[in-house]
Amino acid sequence: MMTTKRAYRIGIVSLLLAAWLWTGTAVWAQGPDGGEQDCLACHRQPNLNGVAGTQAEISQCLECHSDPEVNDWAAAGRTPVYIDEQHYAGTLHHGIACTACHGDVARNPHQAAEPVACTDCHATLLTHVNMGAPHVGTDCAACHWEGLDVVREAATAQVALAERDAAGDPLNRTAHDVTTDVDCEKCHTADNRVGAPALALPPRSVICMACHDASPTVGIAGVGGAAVTDFGSIIGLLIFTVGVVVNFSIYLRGEVPGHPGLTTMQKLSYLVADFVGLLFSRRVGRLLWGLITEGIFLRRVLRESVGRWVMHTLIFWPFLGRFLLGLLTWMGEAFWPSAAWTQVLADKNAPGVAFAYDFLAALVIVGVLYALYRRFIARVPQLRTGSRDRLMIFLLAALFLLGLITEGVRLLNTGTPPEVAVYSFLGYGVAWLLRPLNLTWSAVYPVLWYLHGWLAAATVAYLPFSKFMHIFAGPFIASVDAAVKGAH
Repeated sequence: MMTTKRAYRIGIVSLLLAAWLWTGTAVWAQGPDGGEQDCLACHRQPNLNGVAGTQAEISQCLECHSDPEVNDWAAAGRTPVYIDEQHYAGTLHHGIACTACHGDVARNPHQAAEPVACTDCHATLLTHVNMGAPHVGTDCAACHWEGLDVVREAATAQVALAERDAAGDPLNRTAHDVTTDVDCEKCHTADNRVGAPALALPPRSVICMACHDASPTVGIAGVGGAAVTDFGSIIGLLIFTVGVVVNFSIYLRGEVPGHPGLTTMQKLSYLVADFVGLLFSRRVGRLLWGLITEGIFLRRVLRESVGRWVMHTLIFWPFLGRFLLGLLTWMGEAFWPSAAWTQVLADKNAPGVAFAYDFLAALVIVGVLYALYRRFIARVPQLRTGSRDRLMIFLLAALFLLGLITEGVRLLNTGTPPEVAVYSFLGYGVAWLLRPLNLTWSAVYPVLWYLHGWLAAATVAYLPFSKFMHIFAGPFIASVDAAVKGAH
């Protein structure tokens, strides 16, 4: 039997061994092993959710960084790290804990390697630049930092603050001079070196959503700081709305079965009541099935004519694909702007994204050419072509042709490398043809952009007055008929 004394000694040794293993493991894990070490793993971080904790951390950082000699401690040629404490106290972020923005500095070696995490706090505010992704390749500080030039980094194509001046000396980027009053002319000039258009352009509006990642709004001056008014979209949407109202008023001239002699408002109330009743009835499944079979796969058109179905799908499906891709991109930009998949989708030069958009555009072009062939060469008997139909076809053809030219000039303006630009195969071909002209592409691009935008606005405005409105209204009406009649 083990004696009490011996048991006591074994217990003491066990406790010492456990303590040695515990402390030894911690020291070994955090000790110098040639790699990076997380300082806050051992050193307790102040509570950044409180004022006292935030002030404590700022004071801790300024113990070194407010000393003018701190630049002498850093490696030669590095960005200055001295912070004027009085100047910093008057900046926009003076009451924010340092590691709230510089989340990777509390380590050994003590240096910032990651970009400032602006989206951790400003995710909901980034929609003013991410709608339509005009600045997805631009670092926040490039626009919101005063007094420093911007450059396009060769390795990442990211527009960011310059690290060095013309003489090669490091620039002081630690003044924290952040502003909300953005000067667009910092980049948007004819002689800029970052591939920006010579003019600040409005964000893509709701009329652009059929083909691009765009905002379901209209850019109006005074909204979002230095916004530019999108007059083309405003006028196009107003005319489109008038056209829809006119078409619907013609529809209301008919009689409601079983209810003759109704006024226009009474007919409208019947339509609303019937449609709401349909949505909240068992027939809603038939409606959804009809939207899939008639609205997407155009089953009724296929039954009437295979050639007509091919023509419709070559135009309708690519539009739908580009719309869904753009809608997904906008949702990411609006709600998850810092997510990796959002950054990929919003990057117009990302291989998969660039190829998808150009491939879908190519299908639309084939569809328009096939429509022109059926109407003007084959002269299909059931196609009664009027001047209004021809105008709409030519508007679509011109819209896509000008869009391709604009895309080619964008690649030239941004200086996109050929190995990246080639995935936008249509735009790359246009850029290859235009390159010998050696024009000032930063000035040419906004002209083409506005022409393309106004042409899109004209196409949308004219849509309710052309027979092409049936491409959108026809499948919906067929779906409702299928649900009402019980056919599926």
